[in-house]
Amino acid sequence: MGKKQSDTYQQAMEELQEILNQLEREEITVDELASKVERASFLLKQCEERLKSTEEKVKKIIGGED
Repeated sequence: MGKKQSDTYQQAMEELQEILNQLEREEITVDELASKVERASFLLKQCEERLKSTEEKVKKIIGGED
């Protein structure tokens, strides 16, 4: 599984939820576990970066900064 970036924040969150569901249902084999955890970590970082970026943009808009 590559480090493909999700198109949107929503898609990243949906993929994270699916990974979590698979873990909860014990559908992930030991062989898949490391790659799923790695993918989840990547997606979490991606979401965090998008949230920070959005927060900065909103602050600029509200603060009237360019």
